[in-house]
Amino acid sequence: MTSLTSKESNQLSEETGLSKLSIQDWHKRFVQECPTGSISKERYINLYRSYYPRARNSDTYAQMLFTAFDDDRDQALNFREFLRVVAVSQGTDEKAKLELAYKAYNRNQSDANLTRKEIQNAVMAILNLVETKDDTDDNNDTDKRQTTIDWVMKRLGYEEKNEITKKEFIRRCKGDTNLYEFLAFHCVPKPNCSDGDLRGKEKYKITIKTGTEGKKLVLLKASGTDANVYLILHGEKANSGTIQLQNSQTHKDPFEHGHTDVFIQFLPSLGKIKGATLWHTGDKSQGWLVENLMITNEASNTTTYFPVQRWLDSDEYDKKTKVELIPNQPPGYDE
Repeated sequence: MTSLTSKESNQLSEETGLSKLSIQDWHKRFVQECPTGSISKERYINLYRSYYPRARNSDTYAQMLFTAFDDDRDQALNFREFLRVVAVSQGTDEKAKLELAYKAYNRNQSDANLTRKEIQNAVMAILNLVETKDDTDDNNDTDKRQTTIDWVMKRLGYEEKNEITKKEFIRRCKGDTNLYEFLAFHCVPKPNCSDGDLRGKEKYKITIKTGTEGKKLVLLKASGTDANVYLILHGEKANSGTIQLQNSQTHKDPFEHGHTDVFIQFLPSLGKIKGATLWHTGDKSQGWLVENLMITNEASNTTTYFPVQRWLDSDEYDKKTKVELIPNQPPGYDE
């Protein structure tokens, strides 16, 4: 798979709204991780299984979305198709997210009406994705599922008809925040490691909150940073190695004032997290106030909390931009 030409980058930028620099970065990663030039359906489903390890069943939802993305229906996602996934998942265009969801729910028939049976299947697939294997499958659980299905059907207007148009689906979802949050397409797992690398690895969710306090010597409330941020997790079984925290799941521009950023990493089992090393490489103008750090192993459903509560700033306080962390203990400042 060759590098993108300037013409191809321009075309993809016009199609997706992503910057050419961002497209080049995504393409470089795509080539490294998908040397064949495409992501197979099987691999895409496996990515979902790894991304949602505690889900009851992620396969049906993954298959629905794969079908929606696979425009040429060759059972694989090429870079252009994958980039469209990235653009919609990272964007804020509600209509685009709903159009993609509609296309997925009626099996890539974007212009056909959405039937009662199709939306019922979609709701069940979503519930299987968001409910965990630990949830009991007793009568009460079945009643809850039916209640959710009935709620969706009513809000979409299926009480009066057996199918709805795409226009009506979008209108009703945009007019109902809860319905939108349940049905809209939001994010998908990125192929950040090869199929072989996924084996034996566990999904870790890294959550970092940037504080809201201004610097002592600056009047502006500049608690965020644009610097590169790195993390090492220290576990009983192993250490993670250096992780660069980029591609936040919650913000295009991470580590800004008051933001909570979430990052996903697939790592070998680290065991119980005993500590962490957090740092950035910014200069004096890029100090960063870190409120807290949370590490969740989604395979074992365990969370480790680090109350950082300090600046990483080469110009103030103890002038340190790197700090060693212990769970549940604020590190403070060196005298």
